[in-house]
Amino acid sequence: MNKNQKQLLALLESTFNPQDDIHFLAIAETQIQVYDKERPVHQVRVALTFKEGDTVNPYYDGTDLFVTMDENSIQFTLEKDWADGPPAVEGSPIELALGWVSELTPPFFVSPHAKEAAERKAITSANRSQPAPPTDPNPWF
Repeated sequence: MNKNQKQLLALLESTFNPQDDIHFLAIAETQIQVYDKERPVHQVRVALTFKEGDTVNPYYDGTDLFVTMDENSIQFTLEKDWADGPPAVEGSPIELALGWVSELTPPFFVSPHAKEAAERKAITSANRSQPAPPTDPNPWF
């Protein structure tokens, strides 16, 4: 994780998690072109869920938000496009969070919960894709 990504994570933590009841599952960021902004705009895709103690909710919400950043500061921008509406993804199983965030770009932050859930999903999917053994190995006898 580079310096800007650490600053971005700190901004997200302080803004969305002041009571330590939010668990960030995965975060990705990429620079985009916005012509009416003086500084480069970065699209940030965030998947998060609620937590209670060490227990993480099995469903996540996700949204895209936007920031401007340089070496010294990070600020939210284009709030009208993301701040007031519903999340882009709402109430989806956390097994899907890493995949959804990765659709933007590879995430710079992945929580252990998100990684474990994605691995469980991959194992389950692999097991389902294998043909089931025959129930009667000698169907003609």
